[in-house]
Amino acid sequence: MIRVDGKSYCIDPAGGIAEALGKKWTLPLIGILGNRPTNRFRDLLLGLDGVGAKALSDRLRNLQGLGLVAREAYPEVPTRVEYRLTTRGEALRRALVPLLAWAERDESRPAR
Repeated sequence: MIRVDGKSYCIDPAGGIAEALGKKWTLPLIGILGNRPTNRFRDLLLGLDGVGAKALSDRLRNLQGLGLVAREAYPEVPTRVEYRLTTRGEALRRALVPLLAWAERDESRPAR
């Protein structure tokens, strides 16, 4: 629970979002997914330098389960699969911007 200005906020009211955001590749993946209307698996794999196919697949599946990512498979040969942020995922992406802006401005953060 976080209390600010007399109001209380549950740490994870959406159930599982905070845990998902803490996993490696989730934040960069949400960023990439939101930069284009649709994304193919291979494009995501190439866009996340160092991620493995299994890790990417697991993360996409987790985000789908939370209602943040939509997956659409087309009946073609070979099958074409595209991923995109849902309305809920896009809202989360926009909500992350103030946090990322704060992190960028924070002069007390440890040097990398």
